[in-house]
Amino acid sequence: MNIQQETSGKHPIFPNLNGLRFAGAIAVIIYHCYTLNREIWGSFYYGYAFQKAWIFISKGHFGVSMFFIMSGFLITYLLLHESSREGKINLFNYLMRRFLRVWPLYFLIVGFGFFIFPHLPYGIETVHEFWRFALFLSNIDEIIVGARDSINFLTVTWTVSVEEQFYLAWGILIGLFTFRKTATYLLFFLAIIAASLLFRAFNLHDHRVLEYHTFSVMSDLATGGIIGLCAWKGLAQRWMEWLPRWSIVLIYLAGGVLLLWEDLLFRGSLFIFERFIPGLFLAFIILEQIYAKNSFYKIDRFPGFFRGGKLTYGLYMYHCIYIYYWSIFFRSNGYTTEAFQFILFTLAVLVSTYLTSHVSYHYFEKPFLGLKKHFR
Repeated sequence: MNIQQETSGKHPIFPNLNGLRFAGAIAVIIYHCYTLNREIWGSFYYGYAFQKAWIFISKGHFGVSMFFIMSGFLITYLLLHESSREGKINLFNYLMRRFLRVWPLYFLIVGFGFFIFPHLPYGIETVHEFWRFALFLSNIDEIIVGARDSINFLTVTWTVSVEEQFYLAWGILIGLFTFRKTATYLLFFLAIIAASLLFRAFNLHDHRVLEYHTFSVMSDLATGGIIGLCAWKGLAQRWMEWLPRWSIVLIYLAGGVLLLWEDLLFRGSLFIFERFIPGLFLAFIILEQIYAKNSFYKIDRFPGFFRGGKLTYGLYMYHCIYIYYWSIFFRSNGYTTEAFQFILFTLAVLVSTYLTSHVSYHYFEKPFLGLKKHFR
């Protein structure tokens, strides 16, 4: 589908990204329903069927990689689009638009975790440092705090901190140092990927650094930057538009196998590439969903996915609160050992989070989003 045909005014609109956001958020929530539940309840055995299902559930963390790559893609494309259209980038307006989208909900969750939650029933005093969260360094705080964090709904803000660091860095680099040649941008993104892989190589012994540090995950953002550059130059559309359906199916099958068997493929020193190589497949999914005319499916067509994509930020930020409180309810009532009870627990978390995110988007986030029109 031609992006220019779906342009509203000055702002490009990319089809199917809402659906991808929603799918990524659901994958992360289901993944956390088990991993955080395990930390809170202890290790419970859910039977043979659940152990088999875990092969798929455990891949939910790729939803975070999808968010990072998508952010790199969108912000790079939009900054280059503005620069080419207007001759420059209004850095102040760009940052204000990002702040209005990110800050209100971020600080709502941070304020709840630090100042309200400790005084509620079942509340726990946090071991985090507020000043790091205020400076969007919660990913660094998570590395320092380590396993001492017993609740984890402040932990999810680490991805928001990484993205906020990215928004600032990308805006300054592209806004103030606009390169004339496409090759310069490409070399810049490749240098970031190389630096990230080198950083991971020197920190293979430290799992928390590999998972949370900005330098460890910035290859996702740079991968998104490369496909954003390709989209802006029109290359992505030319490559993907008429890709045969059989080749699309084969790439999805190969990529699916790669994700499912990542634990076996990326062992030892190969763990350096554990984010980057799957990230290439996720980048393909983004471009295929936007541009391919021969897709075997378009994710926005799935009922509720397009609308759910608008709630993704809330779904991500609220879900761990519900995991914490629903886990207490299920444990208190003895529902902790059967597979169907885990399914009920997951459904309770999903429904509660969706409803809260819906209310939050329309009555808390949307008024702030309405202010973005002053910073076009």
